[in-house]
Amino acid sequence: MKIAIVHLGNIADNLAATAVIKAIRDRDEEAHITCIVNRRVIPVYRYNKDVNKVMSFESFKRKSIKFDLLINLYPFFPREECLNISVKEAMGFGFNSECDQFSSLFFEGAESEDINMFQLYYKAAGIVWKGEGYQIGYFPKSKSHSNRVGVSVANANLRNYVLDKLELDNMKIWYVPYKKNVFKKMDEINRCKRIITDDMTVFHLSMSLRKYVYFLKTFPIGFKMELFNQGEIYEIPLNILR
Repeated sequence: MKIAIVHLGNIADNLAATAVIKAIRDRDEEAHITCIVNRRVIPVYRYNKDVNKVMSFESFKRKSIKFDLLINLYPFFPREECLNISVKEAMGFGFNSECDQFSSLFFEGAESEDINMFQLYYKAAGIVWKGEGYQIGYFPKSKSHSNRVGVSVANANLRNYVLDKLELDNMKIWYVPYKKNVFKKMDEINRCKRIITDDMTVFHLSMSLRKYVYFLKTFPIGFKMELFNQGEIYEIPLNILR
């Protein structure tokens, strides 16, 4: 079976989507899975053995391809631009009516404490989420330091505020170096036992590495954040960011 999985969101959203891709692979080991993403997101799938091919949306919409199944994980997928793409069956956002009610969670800031991103993606794919997590496929080369807390917060006021508020058991503070490459970023995160961040990409990468995460919530997330019993969420007052 030829399956196309569409997600035109950012890197953080695609990191969470790796869980449902693994579930689809487990359901059909012989399937040929093609992921359709934004060009800048393509590197996220470099080590993902559950994916046979990754294409940018710009390339995808110019192709003439036939798929047995298309699963859309992105609420605003412009399918009208894909005139030459043929599919026998399509599901997900824009195709399953039960998914439409969740579209606003991504972009309109409507808070929901009832459903997390994994559940959203699994529902779009017609699968029940049972607590599975990320499947990025990369194993960091760095070693973890049990007494180190990594800080990945760009705003200096916010950094100072949380370091004063959090009780870190005399652990050493280490500022995580900025890395554009997602896997080098994982290497740096893996040097720590705990992570403090307000960045969604760092959050998902840290969760995938089973780090204990203090997530600083500075904006409406929409869906419920899944911590896998290894983190805390802190609501940050707006005046701290000024």
